[in-house]
Amino acid sequence: MRDTTVSILLILVFAVSAWADGTTDEEAVWQLEETYWLYVKNNDLANYRSLWDERFVGWPGFSDKPVGKESIGTWIAPLHANPAETYDYQLTRASVRSFGDVVAVHYLVQDFMRSAESGEIIRQRDTYRITHTWQRNGDRWLIITGMSGAQASKSN
Repeated sequence: MRDTTVSILLILVFAVSAWADGTTDEEAVWQLEETYWLYVKNNDLANYRSLWDERFVGWPGFSDKPVGKESIGTWIAPLHANPAETYDYQLTRASVRSFGDVVAVHYLVQDFMRSAESGEIIRQRDTYRITHTWQRNGDRWLIITGMSGAQASKSN
């Protein structure tokens, strides 16, 4: 009986530990998603590109076909073309799920332009659905695939 109790306790300890590791990974990857958007806001393409695996392939909303890492940042520069405007955004987390060395992330991003002078919102842009899959590579997480598109209109 004692051996069974010890075995059950060990299983529970390992299960709680695995759950905690998954939760920690989920939070770490979500923080990377937030960092990703700071890089976009700051037009920091070098650091933005550092978040992507060299073998990445995904289907962004701006493309009619899947693209590799070489094309992922092409949409950022136009956001910063007008010096009278600054780019800004708001994220709405929908789901973050760990699968060991892989974490799937789903969220909405509402982006808009602010007046560079006053900081007031001067132009709303679309709301986009984002899906990224991150994979642990040594001690780093990298985006290995993803997809984005405009948020569908809600019908009544």
